[in-house]
Amino acid sequence: MIPIPACTVVTSPVAGKVRGLIDAGSLVGPGDVVATVDGVGGRAQLRATSPGRVGGALAGSMQPVTAGEGVVWLARA
Repeated sequence: MIPIPACTVVTSPVAGKVRGLIDAGSLVGPGDVVATVDGVGGRAQLRATSPGRVGGALAGSMQPVTAGEGVVWLARA
C-alpha cells in the first residue's frame, strides 16, 4: 500500500477567475492568503486553515472556478 500524505484543499467561496496563486513549496500558517479569486462581488482571498506546505494549484491563473471548487492543496505540517 502506498501511503497518502494528509492534505487540505483550499476552496473558492465564490465563482470567478483565479488571479493570484502562492508558489508551490511555500510554507503557510493558518490565515495566510494562498490565492485570490475575482468574483462578481469583488475579490475573495483564499486563506489556509491549517499550517502546511503548498503542494500545488488545482486551478490555473485566470482559470474560471465555481464556488466550492478546489484551488490550492496543502500538505499538512
